[in-house]
Amino acid sequence: MNFFSASSPSNAAARVYLQPDFVQASLVKGNFRQICALPKYMDLNEWLAVNKFCTVHNCPNMSAGANIEYSWTDSKGKSVKLPAPQYVDYFMTWTQSILNDQSVFPTKAGIEFPPNFLVTLKAIYKHIMRVFVHMYSSHVHQIQMLNLQSHLNTLFAHLLCFGREFDLLERKDLVSVQDFVSALDALYGLNLGK
Repeated sequence: MNFFSASSPSNAAARVYLQPDFVQASLVKGNFRQICALPKYMDLNEWLAVNKFCTVHNCPNMSAGANIEYSWTDSKGKSVKLPAPQYVDYFMTWTQSILNDQSVFPTKAGIEFPPNFLVTLKAIYKHIMRVFVHMYSSHVHQIQMLNLQSHLNTLFAHLLCFGREFDLLERKDLVSVQDFVSALDALYGLNLGK
Protein backbone atom coordinates (compact mmCIF):
# COMPACT_ATOMS: atom_id res chain seq x y z
CA MET A 1 0.00 0.00 0.00
CA ASN A 2 1.40 3.42 -0.99
CA PHE A 3 0.28 6.20 1.36
CA PHE A 4 1.77 8.86 -0.93
CA SER A 5 -0.52 8.09 -3.85
CA ALA A 6 -3.25 10.55 -4.77
CA SER A 7 -5.77 7.71 -5.10
CA SER A 8 -6.34 7.59 -1.36
CA PRO A 9 -6.89 11.19 -0.18
CA SER A 10 -8.39 10.20 3.16
CA ASN A 11 -5.35 8.09 4.01
CA ALA A 12 -2.95 10.79 2.79
CA ALA A 13 -4.77 13.48 4.75
CA ALA A 14 -4.84 11.35 7.89
CA ARG A 15 -1.15 10.53 7.53
CA VAL A 16 0.41 13.89 6.76
CA TYR A 17 3.40 12.77 8.80
CA LEU A 18 4.19 10.25 6.04
CA GLN A 19 4.51 12.90 3.34
CA PRO A 20 8.13 13.17 2.10
CA ASP A 21 8.46 16.86 3.04
CA PHE A 22 7.34 16.08 6.58
CA VAL A 23 9.49 12.96 6.96
CA GLN A 24 12.60 14.73 5.65
CA ALA A 25 12.25 17.83 7.88
CA SER A 26 14.99 17.68 10.48
CA LEU A 27 17.43 19.93 12.27
CA VAL A 28 20.00 17.18 11.87
CA LYS A 29 21.48 16.68 8.44
CA GLY A 30 23.34 13.44 8.18
CA ASN A 31 23.50 10.11 9.86
CA PHE A 32 21.89 9.80 13.30
CA ARG A 33 23.88 6.64 14.00
CA GLN A 34 27.07 8.59 13.43
CA ILE A 35 25.94 11.28 15.87
CA CYS A 36 25.15 8.69 18.55
CA ALA A 37 28.23 6.52 18.01
CA LEU A 38 30.82 6.19 20.73
CA PRO A 39 33.58 8.71 19.96
CA LYS A 40 37.05 7.30 19.39
CA TYR A 41 39.12 7.12 22.59
CA MET A 42 36.11 7.69 24.88
CA ASP A 43 35.09 5.27 27.60
CA LEU A 44 31.65 3.75 26.96
CA ASN A 45 30.40 4.43 30.48
CA GLU A 46 31.53 8.05 30.29
CA TRP A 47 29.74 8.50 26.94
CA LEU A 48 26.54 6.98 28.31
CA ALA A 49 26.76 9.18 31.41
CA VAL A 50 27.27 12.31 29.33
CA ASN A 51 24.14 11.50 27.34
CA LYS A 52 22.14 11.13 30.56
CA PHE A 53 23.32 14.10 32.51
CA CYS A 54 20.30 14.93 34.67
CA THR A 55 20.24 12.17 37.26
CA VAL A 56 19.16 11.87 40.88
CA HIS A 57 22.85 11.84 41.79
CA ASN A 58 23.77 14.94 39.73
CA CYS A 59 20.56 16.87 40.41
CA PRO A 60 19.30 15.94 43.88
CA ASN A 61 16.89 18.88 43.73
CA MET A 62 14.97 20.72 41.03
CA SER A 63 16.84 23.97 40.94
CA ALA A 64 17.55 27.00 38.81
CA GLY A 65 21.06 27.73 39.98
CA ALA A 66 22.39 27.96 43.49
CA ASN A 67 19.66 30.12 45.03
CA ILE A 68 16.41 28.92 43.48
CA GLU A 69 14.87 25.56 44.28
CA TYR A 70 11.49 24.39 42.99
CA SER A 71 9.13 22.08 44.80
CA TRP A 72 6.29 19.96 43.46
CA THR A 73 2.78 20.25 44.86
CA ASP A 74 1.38 16.77 45.39
CA SER A 75 -2.25 15.68 45.02
CA LYS A 76 -2.93 16.66 48.66
CA GLY A 77 -1.60 20.19 48.12
CA LYS A 78 1.61 19.52 50.03
CA SER A 79 4.85 21.05 48.74
CA VAL A 80 7.48 18.35 48.15
CA LYS A 81 11.18 18.69 47.31
CA LEU A 82 12.17 16.29 44.54
CA PRO A 83 15.29 15.42 42.54
CA ALA A 84 15.15 17.12 39.13
CA PRO A 85 14.50 13.95 37.08
CA GLN A 86 11.64 12.95 39.38
CA TYR A 87 10.19 16.49 39.23
CA VAL A 88 10.27 16.33 35.41
CA ASP A 89 8.69 12.87 35.45
CA TYR A 90 5.88 14.07 37.76
CA PHE A 91 5.36 17.10 35.54
CA MET A 92 5.17 15.02 32.37
CA THR A 93 2.78 12.50 33.94
CA TRP A 94 0.58 15.26 35.38
CA THR A 95 0.52 17.13 32.07
CA GLN A 96 -0.35 13.99 30.10
CA SER A 97 -3.26 13.28 32.44
CA ILE A 98 -4.54 16.82 31.90
CA LEU A 99 -4.17 16.56 28.12
CA ASN A 100 -6.11 13.29 28.19
CA ASP A 101 -8.90 14.76 30.34
CA GLN A 102 -11.80 15.65 28.04
CA SER A 103 -13.25 18.00 30.65
CA VAL A 104 -10.06 20.11 30.48
CA PHE A 105 -8.91 19.61 26.86
CA PRO A 106 -12.05 18.72 24.90
CA THR A 107 -11.39 17.22 21.48
CA LYS A 108 -14.99 16.80 20.34
CA ALA A 109 -16.83 19.59 18.53
CA GLY A 110 -19.36 21.47 20.60
CA ILE A 111 -17.76 20.81 23.98
CA GLU A 112 -16.75 24.00 25.76
CA PHE A 113 -13.41 24.57 27.43
CA PRO A 114 -13.72 24.91 31.22
CA PRO A 115 -13.76 28.40 32.78
CA ASN A 116 -10.40 27.74 34.49
CA PHE A 117 -8.68 26.61 31.25
CA LEU A 118 -6.26 29.55 31.22
CA VAL A 119 -5.27 28.89 34.84
CA THR A 120 -4.50 25.26 33.96
CA LEU A 121 -2.51 26.29 30.89
CA LYS A 122 -0.49 28.79 32.95
CA ALA A 123 0.33 26.03 35.45
CA ILE A 124 1.59 23.79 32.64
CA TYR A 125 3.60 26.67 31.21
CA LYS A 126 5.14 27.43 34.62
CA HIS A 127 6.51 23.90 34.85
CA ILE A 128 7.74 23.93 31.24
CA MET A 129 9.67 27.12 32.01
CA ARG A 130 11.10 25.54 35.16
CA VAL A 131 12.39 22.59 33.14
CA PHE A 132 14.08 24.90 30.63
CA VAL A 133 15.51 27.12 33.37
CA HIS A 134 16.88 24.04 35.12
CA MET A 135 18.53 22.85 31.90
CA TYR A 136 20.10 26.25 31.24
CA SER A 137 21.16 26.74 34.87
CA SER A 138 22.45 23.25 35.59
CA HIS A 139 23.35 21.60 32.29
CA VAL A 140 24.59 24.30 29.93
CA HIS A 141 28.02 22.64 29.53
CA GLN A 142 26.51 19.27 28.63
CA ILE A 143 24.12 20.98 26.22
CA GLN A 144 27.10 22.64 24.52
CA MET A 145 29.13 19.44 24.49
CA LEU A 146 26.25 17.65 22.74
CA ASN A 147 25.80 20.63 20.42
CA LEU A 148 22.14 20.98 21.37
CA GLN A 149 22.07 24.72 22.05
CA SER A 150 20.55 25.73 18.70
CA HIS A 151 17.69 23.24 19.15
CA LEU A 152 17.07 24.19 22.76
CA ASN A 153 17.36 27.93 22.11
CA THR A 154 14.92 27.77 19.20
CA LEU A 155 12.34 25.89 21.24
CA PHE A 156 12.84 28.14 24.28
CA ALA A 157 12.54 31.33 22.19
CA HIS A 158 9.33 29.99 20.63
CA LEU A 159 7.87 29.17 24.06
CA LEU A 160 8.87 32.60 25.38
CA CYS A 161 7.28 34.39 22.43
CA PHE A 162 4.10 32.28 22.57
CA GLY A 163 3.90 32.67 26.35
CA ARG A 164 4.30 36.43 26.08
CA GLU A 165 1.76 36.71 23.27
CA PHE A 166 -0.94 34.85 25.23
CA ASP A 167 0.00 35.98 28.75
CA LEU A 168 1.10 32.54 29.93
CA LEU A 169 4.49 33.57 31.36
CA GLU A 170 5.34 34.46 34.93
CA ARG A 171 8.51 36.57 35.02
CA LYS A 172 9.44 35.13 38.43
CA ASP A 173 9.93 31.73 36.77
CA LEU A 174 12.61 33.22 34.50
CA VAL A 175 14.52 35.33 37.02
CA SER A 176 17.63 33.11 37.15
CA VAL A 177 18.06 33.25 33.36
CA GLN A 178 16.76 36.79 32.81
CA ASP A 179 20.03 37.87 31.18
CA PHE A 180 19.71 35.02 28.68
CA VAL A 181 16.03 35.78 28.08
CA SER A 182 16.98 39.42 27.40
CA ALA A 183 19.65 38.30 24.93
CA LEU A 184 17.14 36.08 23.08
CA ASP A 185 14.63 38.92 23.12
CA ALA A 186 17.16 41.31 21.56
CA LEU A 187 18.29 38.77 18.98
CA TYR A 188 14.87 37.54 17.85
CA GLY A 189 12.65 40.54 18.63
CA LEU A 190 10.40 38.52 20.91
CA ASN A 191 8.94 41.69 22.39
CA LEU A 192 9.17 40.32 25.93
CA GLY A 193 9.76 43.68 27.59
CA LYS A 194 6.14 44.77 27.24
